[in-house]
Amino acid sequence: MNSSLPNDDKDKAPQSAQTVSAAAPSSSDSDSSKGEAATNSQYVDGVPPQQGVAPVWATGLFECFDDIPTCLITAFAPCVTFGQIAEMVDRGQNSWSIYVLLHAGILYFTGCGCLLSAYYRIKMSNLYKLPDDPIINILVHLICEPCALCQEYRELQARGFNMQLGVGWRGQSPEIQQTGGFMVAPKVPGGMTR
Repeated sequence: MNSSLPNDDKDKAPQSAQTVSAAAPSSSDSDSSKGEAATNSQYVDGVPPQQGVAPVWATGLFECFDDIPTCLITAFAPCVTFGQIAEMVDRGQNSWSIYVLLHAGILYFTGCGCLLSAYYRIKMSNLYKLPDDPIINILVHLICEPCALCQEYRELQARGFNMQLGVGWRGQSPEIQQTGGFMVAPKVPGGMTR
């Protein structure tokens, strides 16, 4: 049997053969067969396959104990952690203390401070192209707001933000202020980046 397929049989070739021919077309292919193979390919020309990877959070939702001080602050005063996160997500439009008072007031008068923090989780998810299903984000904050706040805090840290209390947006490095954390890839424990 001949190892090369005629042009008519390429349409009937298995998908893997079409993907290979799209990734590395041979000089003997005709222009029409190249176009057909490229449209059936799972890769876009010129775009590396790793760019199609689904975005993920730098740390898991239940990795709260990786950062004990933040875990304790968030457990007893979630409005403080929320204030720090909201200031970074809003890029310093207001001081973290304004967000603390807003969250504490809503929490005190309605008991639903988690809805405000869920709104900022959705905003952060959209901003950094993280998994952004609004229903899931609201449920995460309704069920376990401290875990969600700790995860958001760690995400900002992984993106290079200095999250120490009192530093705020204006105390961030010029690189972070210019990029908003977009160009800084999240760091994974062990020195590797995602």
